[in-house]
Amino acid sequence: MVLSCVIGFLLGVMVPSLAGRFGKILPADPGLVLVEMFHKPILFKKYSSNWMKEFKKKQKKFFIFSLMWGVLLATLFGLNTLVFEGFSLFAACLFVFMVAALMSVDKMFCLLPDFFTIPLLVLGFTFVYFGEAFISMQEAFIGAWYGYFVSVLAVVMMSFLGTAEFGAGDAKMLTALGAWFGLLNLSYVLVLSFVFFLISSVMHKNKAGPFGPALGAASLIIFFMNVL
Repeated sequence: MVLSCVIGFLLGVMVPSLAGRFGKILPADPGLVLVEMFHKPILFKKYSSNWMKEFKKKQKKFFIFSLMWGVLLATLFGLNTLVFEGFSLFAACLFVFMVAALMSVDKMFCLLPDFFTIPLLVLGFTFVYFGEAFISMQEAFIGAWYGYFVSVLAVVMMSFLGTAEFGAGDAKMLTALGAWFGLLNLSYVLVLSFVFFLISSVMHKNKAGPFGPALGAASLIIFFMNVL
């Protein structure tokens, strides 16, 4: 458990940094992401005093967020060790990391890249087939189709209302989550995510915004409610 917690903490601390790279490599094609993900930024020698003050504020805020992600992933990785072992443990921890990365990228750039959503879908089916999943393969396929259908229906409804807040990335993430959760559990994820999104909208007084963070938070809660 200790090793899993340490790995979770290190990966969690990296989440905001990795997510921040996507703003520099758009469009986030999978191959381009692998090439540019760890590219070192170019630093200039001279900065104004006001710029340095703002930079230090952002740096402090970034450090706090990184620490929070580290503690969260360390905790979730530790919980996974109580339930899974072998491949199932690896897949469950990778699920947590991918969801965290998607939440962070969408929060920063309103983007849910294929670099994470497609592997999350494949990993979901792999986990159900080889791992200690709480649904069957048939339920996984039904859940994936259900996630895709709900996404299409949401876009159609929003088009009639004159809005387009539900993007292709949301559809792919929902489809991927469907493979992990199945129809019934994905329904719980959707309901809980809409509650989280509504609370966030009221708090920030903004009706529009990224849906990925709410969807990710709901999926993590429902996942551990099923496995613990």
